[in-house]
Amino acid sequence: MKALNSRFFYITMFTFFLGMAAGQNSTQGTNDNKLLCMAEMVSNIESSCSKPDVQGYYVALENLLKDYLRKCFHTNFTSSRALHTMLPDLGSGVTAYFKRLSETLSYSAMEIVPTFVPASQINSEIEFELEHNLTNSHDGWILDPMGLGTIYKFGGFEDLTAYVDTSIVGLNQPESMQWGDIHPYFQNTSTYYDKALHKFIIVVLPLDGNMKLLYYRRDVFGAYNISVPRTWDEVLTVARFLDSLKLDLNNDSVTDNAFCFEHRKDCHQSYFDLISILAPYMQYNGSSQGVIFEPVDIKNAMKNPAMILNPAMERALKTYKQLYDLSPNISADAKCDNSGAAPADAGRDMAKSFANGTCLMGVGLGDFFKEFNMSLFRGKLGVAPMPGSFEVLDRASNQLVSCSPVLCPFATRVTVTKTETTNASTLAAGVASALGSNSVANPAASPGQSMATTAWLNRAPFAAGGGWVAAVNARTPVDYRNASITFFMNVSAVEESWTRVLDPTSPFDPYRLAHFSNLSRWVAAGYDGNDTINYLTAANDSFNDRNIVLDLRVPNTKTFRDIFDSAIVNLTSGSSVTDVMSMLNATLAKIFLDPQQKQFRDQFAEIYLATINYNNIDYLNGSTLGESGGGGGSPSWLPIAIVLPTVGALLLIAAGVVYEVRNNRKHKNLFGKVVPPGVGPDTTILVSEIQDYERLPMALQTEVVERMLKEHNDCLRRLLLRHSGYEGSSEGDSFVLAFHSPKDALLFAMEAQAELLKVAWPEEVLALGSCASLYVQGILSTGKQKALDDILDGSEEPIPTGAKIKALTPGLGAHDHGHSGHFGSSGATLPSLVNVPPTETYTFSNACRRAWKEASKDDANKVLIFRGPRVRMGLHAGVHSEHDIAHSKADGRTTYSGDTVDMARAVAKAAQGGTVLLSEETYKKLPLERLWDKYLVLHMGEHRLREAMANLNLYHALNRTLEGRLAYVGPMSSLLQVDPGVLDAPVGCVTVAFMNVVGAQTLLSWNADVAQQAIKIFHTVVGEELKRRKGYLVEAVDGLFLAAFQRPSDAILWALECNEAMIKQDWPEDLLAHELCEELVISTPTKEGEVINTVVFRGLRLKTGVDTGQVLGEVHAMTGRMTYRGKVMNRAARIASTASTGQVLCSSDSWQLAMTADSQVMLTNKVSGTSLGQFRLKGVAEKIEIYHCRKVSNVAPARRASSLVMSMADHWKWEQHLAAHPSGANSGGAGNVMGGGPVGPDDILLGGDSIRAAMLSPRSFSRRTGSFRQRNGSDPHLDATNAAQLGIELAADEA
Repeated sequence: MKALNSRFFYITMFTFFLGMAAGQNSTQGTNDNKLLCMAEMVSNIESSCSKPDVQGYYVALENLLKDYLRKCFHTNFTSSRALHTMLPDLGSGVTAYFKRLSETLSYSAMEIVPTFVPASQINSEIEFELEHNLTNSHDGWILDPMGLGTIYKFGGFEDLTAYVDTSIVGLNQPESMQWGDIHPYFQNTSTYYDKALHKFIIVVLPLDGNMKLLYYRRDVFGAYNISVPRTWDEVLTVARFLDSLKLDLNNDSVTDNAFCFEHRKDCHQSYFDLISILAPYMQYNGSSQGVIFEPVDIKNAMKNPAMILNPAMERALKTYKQLYDLSPNISADAKCDNSGAAPADAGRDMAKSFANGTCLMGVGLGDFFKEFNMSLFRGKLGVAPMPGSFEVLDRASNQLVSCSPVLCPFATRVTVTKTETTNASTLAAGVASALGSNSVANPAASPGQSMATTAWLNRAPFAAGGGWVAAVNARTPVDYRNASITFFMNVSAVEESWTRVLDPTSPFDPYRLAHFSNLSRWVAAGYDGNDTINYLTAANDSFNDRNIVLDLRVPNTKTFRDIFDSAIVNLTSGSSVTDVMSMLNATLAKIFLDPQQKQFRDQFAEIYLATINYNNIDYLNGSTLGESGGGGGSPSWLPIAIVLPTVGALLLIAAGVVYEVRNNRKHKNLFGKVVPPGVGPDTTILVSEIQDYERLPMALQTEVVERMLKEHNDCLRRLLLRHSGYEGSSEGDSFVLAFHSPKDALLFAMEAQAELLKVAWPEEVLALGSCASLYVQGILSTGKQKALDDILDGSEEPIPTGAKIKALTPGLGAHDHGHSGHFGSSGATLPSLVNVPPTETYTFSNACRRAWKEASKDDANKVLIFRGPRVRMGLHAGVHSEHDIAHSKADGRTTYSGDTVDMARAVAKAAQGGTVLLSEETYKKLPLERLWDKYLVLHMGEHRLREAMANLNLYHALNRTLEGRLAYVGPMSSLLQVDPGVLDAPVGCVTVAFMNVVGAQTLLSWNADVAQQAIKIFHTVVGEELKRRKGYLVEAVDGLFLAAFQRPSDAILWALECNEAMIKQDWPEDLLAHELCEELVISTPTKEGEVINTVVFRGLRLKTGVDTGQVLGEVHAMTGRMTYRGKVMNRAARIASTASTGQVLCSSDSWQLAMTADSQVMLTNKVSGTSLGQFRLKGVAEKIEIYHCRKVSNVAPARRASSLVMSMADHWKWEQHLAAHPSGANSGGAGNVMGGGPVGPDDILLGGDSIRAAMLSPRSFSRRTGSFRQRNGSDPHLDATNAAQLGIELAADEA
C-alpha cells in the first residue's frame, strides 16, 4: 500500500501542475477556484488511503479523478475500455444471438465485449468475482436466479428501480422497456427488500420465465376418454393405465413409455421433479410458507429446519420412484446431452423424448412445448398446471390431513368420485370414472358403489429455476454501471424479448404479459395455434396462482440441490424410501445443527426469509416498490468532446491509472505484460518436464522432436499469460515458471494437462508407446456388493457405489469428532472406490486399477486420459531471498534460482508423467474450498527427495475430468517414502483401531502446556510404530489416534507395542507427578526370595479398541487423506471406550481373522487373546464378543471383582502361598485362546466400569501410595477364608 500511495502521490502532483498550466491564461478568480478544487482533490486522495482493502482504494481513486475533471474542468470522463459482460453459454444459437446483440448495441465511445461461461458455472464465477473483490470483474451479468441470495449478500446488485420506466438510449430510436408489461410475478421476484431503505428495490431485469407444467398427448387422452389428472395419485393411475395399453404410436417397434422422467444423473432434473411432486403436500398457505424449510424454525439453532421426516416426503418419494419406473429406461450413468446447461434448462432431452412419442406424459418447462411444435404430433399437445393434492401436511401434528377452506385458503373446490372401498386418504382415483367404455382396462377402476362428493384441491405450481435474469455489478465504476444498465434494458425490451421467446431452440420462456396474450405473434412464428393456447393458458394460470412455489435463492443453493439429487440416486438405485429420508435428514442436520456454522445459518435464514417474503413484508403478488428514488434523464456516461489540450493530457493520465487498476488483479503492467513475481511467501515456482525426454531423440528424428517441442512450448506459453504466469527460463523440454500465487500456478497446471491432450502432436510421436493415446472406461463391480445398510449405521447417509470418484455434496460444517463414525477436518469429501469385494482388502491404488479398464477409441463412455508426451510438473511456494531473483538489464528478463527452484525441480523429478505434484507449502496456501469440485488433491505421503533435503509431504493435484489417471499413477520417484499416502490406504474389508490417551481432557485442563508436550510425544511414538506396522493414519487429534490396517494382526501388535513404548519415553517430570501418569510398578517375588520390579505404567496411559469389517472410504477434499464410514467405525470406537487403562480389546472378527491369516506372526510375538464374552455396546444393535489381547507373561489372568488393597507384607505372604501351591494359579481358563499365559503388565487396570472391573491384576504396586491393589476374586484361591488363614487383611480400595 505504501508503494501505491507513493505512485499516486506523484500522479496527483502532476495533475496539480497540469491544472496550473491549464489556468495560466484564465482570470485570477477562475484560477483561484481551480487551485481550491485541486487542493480538495489532493486532500481527498490522502483520505482514500485509509480504505481497508486495495480494491476499495482503487475504486475511490478512480472516482476522485472523475470528480476532479467534472468539478475543475466541467467535463465528463470518457471511458477508455470496453463494457465487459458475463453471459451464459446456452448453445450456439443463443450465444450467436447475444454476440450479434452486443455488436449492435456497441456505441461509438464504448465497445461491448461479452464473456461466455458454461451456464451451469456462471453463478460460481460471479460469486468468485464478488467474494474476492476482483478489480477486473465484469460490469454486468446474466445469471441463474438461484444465485440471487449470495450475490445480494456480497452487495453486488445495483439498484435498478429508478431506471425501469425510463427511455433506452443507444438504439436508433428510443424504446420504452415497458416494465408494466412484465408479468407481476416476475416484477415482484425481481425485487429485494432493503432493510436500510425500508422498501423493495429492483435488483434484476427478467429475461425468461420458468414454470413446471404437466404435458400430455391430447389425442391419446381423447381416444381413451382419460380425464386430465388433478393430483399426483391420479397421474400415477393414468400412467399405469397407459403402460398397460402397450402402445407404439410412433411406430419405432418399441412400446411407448407412460411417463417422461429423466434417469441420467448429470442432467440434474431429479431435484426439480421431486419438489414438483412434494410442493402441493407441503405448501398450502401461500408462497411465504415454503416447501423444504420451516420458516418458524429457520432461526432456531437447536432445530433442523429441513422438513424431511414426514409422510408428505414419504408420499412424494414413493410417487417419484413409481413414475421413474414407468419412464424411458436410460442408464443413470449415461452422459446428459445438456450437461453444461443450467440445471433448470437441462430437461431438453426429456422434452425431445416426449415430442418424438417415446413417452406420452411428463412434466417440464417450455422446452416441452417448443420441441413438440417441431414433431410429427404437432397439434395434439395437452398442457395443464402441475397436479395438486387433496391432502396436505399439518406441520403441527406432522400428519397428512384433508384440505379445507380454512387450512388451504387457495385451494379450489372440485368434484371427486369416492367409492365405498376408498378411504379419505386416497381420493386419487377420480380419473377412473372418466374412462367410459375403455375403463375396463384401467386398473384405477375400483369395485363397489361409486358416489360423487366434493373436495378441496391444493395446487402449488413450481417456478423451477425461476428463469434467467440480468443484473448490474454495483462495484464497477458509475460509467460502466450506467452503460451496463442500458445494455440489459435493451436486452429485456419488448422486441428483443420476442426474439428470444419465439426462438424454438432457445431455453427462454414467456415472461411478459404480451407473451401470454398475443397469440398471433406465436402463430406467425410457426407455432400451432391450439398447442400454443393450451401452453400459454396453463403457464399464465400457474404464474397467477397465489400459492406459487419459489425455487431456492439462498447461499449454496446448488449444494441443497445436489443433496436432493444424491438422495434420488440412492432411491432409484435400490435404497428404501425410509433410508433415503434418513440420509436426507442427517445430511441437512449436519449443515444446520453444527455450532461452527452459526454465521452461515444466520445468513441463510435472513436471505431465505427475505426471498420467500416471510413475515408479510409485503404480499408477493401485491408488493410495491416504494418510492421511485428519482432518476431519469440521460445517463451520465454519454460522451462529450474534449477541447482543452491540458485536460486531454489529464484524461490520458486518468485513463492510464484506471487501466493499471483494472489489470492489477492479473499482475500485468500498463502494456499488458505480466509483472515478474517478487520475493514473498505466495510466489510459486512451477517446473515442467517431459518424462523420458532424453530417450526421445533415440527414437525420433531431430525434425520430429523439434516439432514436438514447438507444439509443447506453444501450448504452455499460450496458457501462461491467461494465468498471470511468468516464464523465468526454459531449456529443451524444461520450463521454470513463476506465479504470483499457488492458486494461479495450480490452475495453469490443471488447464495445461487438459490442453496438452488436444495438441497437434506429430504422428510419429503418437506412434510411440510412451506417447500413444490412452482411453479408459469406468467399470462397476461384477461381484455382489454388500448392502449399504450392512456397512453404514442407520444414522449415516448411503452414497452411490460406482467406478469413479464422485463428489459428494460439500459439507458446510466440520465432521463430528465424537465416536459416531465421522472423522476428518471440515470440508467436502470425495467417496473412494467401493468396487471391492466385501471380504477382501485392497489399497486405494489397487482399487483404482480395478475401477478403470483400458478402452478403445470406439467404446462408449470412453475418456481420453493420455495423448502425446507425458508432462510432469512440480510446484513449490515461497521465495524468501532477493538473491534467488535476478533481473537482467540487457534483455529485461527475470530469472529464478535458489532453494525454491531446487525444491520445485525435485518435486517435479519425483512425479510420474502426467502428474502434477505439490509441495506441502503449496498445498497449505491453496483455497481448496473453492477448487475441490473441479480438482482432486490427494496426499501422496511423506517423502525424502534428496539426501540434503528434509522430509516433506507431497500432494497430487488432478483435474476431475482426468481422474482415470489414478489407475496409472505409479510410485513417486523419491529416495525414500517415509509415510504412506492415500493411494496406500486400505479399502474394502479394513481393520480399524481407535487408540485413546486415558484422561486426556483431564490432563489438558490441569496443565495445557505439559499435556500438549506429552501428547506430541505420544503422536510421534505411535506414528513411528504405525509406519513399522504398515498402518494408515486416519486422524490424530489430541488424545485420539485413529488408524486403519489391511491386516488385523498388524493392528493388534501396533497397539500392544505402543503400550510398551510409552514407558520408555522421556516424559516431563511434572507429568509424572500427576496420578494419571505416575510410574506404576509391579513387584514379583521369586522362589529364591528376590523381588523383581517391573514398570507397568510410566507417562501417558493408553487403551485401544480394534474391529474389522467393510467400510466406505472417502478421500477428504480438504486434506487429501482417506476417511472412513461404516458400522466398523462405531464398533471400534465403542470397544475402545469400554476398555480400561492399558487394555487392547478387539472384536471376535478381528481376533479370528488374525489367528487364521497370521497365526505364526501372533505366536512369534507371544500374543494371546482371552474372550471376555458377549457384550452389548452403546449404539451397536447386535452383541459383540470381545477379546482381550496381551503379550504372554508369568502372571495369572485377571478375574472380575471389586478393588481391594493389601499391604506389602500381606502381598509377600500371598506370593509365598502361590509358590508353594502352583496349581492354585489359574492357567488361563476356557477363554484363553493361546495357552495359559499369566496376566502381565497389559492387565493392569485402574478404574471402574463393567469391562474394567473384570480385569484388574492381582498384583499392582503404586509408589505414590505404597500399597498393592488386589481385586477380591481376581484369583479364585484368594477369598476371605484363605486371606484369614494366611493372615492377609483385605480392605476396600479407596484409590
